[in-house]
Amino acid sequence: MYTTRSRARSAAVCAATLCVMGATSLPALAASSPPPTVSTLDRQLLTAAHQGNLWEITTSLQAQSAANSACVRRAAADFIRDHRTLDAGVVKTAAKLGVALPSGQSGAQSKQTAALKSLAGTPAYDAAWLKDQYPAHVQTLALIDKEIASGTSPLVKSLAKSARPVVVRHTQMVNHGVCHA
Repeated sequence: MYTTRSRARSAAVCAATLCVMGATSLPALAASSPPPTVSTLDRQLLTAAHQGNLWEITTSLQAQSAANSACVRRAAADFIRDHRTLDAGVVKTAAKLGVALPSGQSGAQSKQTAALKSLAGTPAYDAAWLKDQYPAHVQTLALIDKEIASGTSPLVKSLAKSARPVVVRHTQMVNHGVCHA
């Protein structure tokens, strides 16, 4: 009888130990699981948003010293603040999902930045800055709407939904809003 009780106790101790060890290794297993599936559209939005934010920040920093009107400089300051905030969300979301982001602007964006820079301090700068901002925001808005309608990642869709009002406001600012060139 002593042997039966000892075996029963040993079995109970082993079972408890396995349960505890299994429970403590569960977070490690969860941490090593692959990131959630990210669609091509989700990746496209994260990449385009990141590059767009970098372009917006760069051209808006440039406008701080190159623009002639206080209105464009104020709009650029808003863009810098907002696109830094938006990009922080993009970078964080991409990291969570395991999506590698480009390190800089696209080639076309770099050319636009250089073309704007060549107008710095001239009367044409403000109009060119406003003109370049409008289609960039319209394209971003279209991609955001596509992501909201058809994206697969809840994280990316949430990011798109939170960015939408900011992009709408910026579009209005440069189209028929605060500054007129």
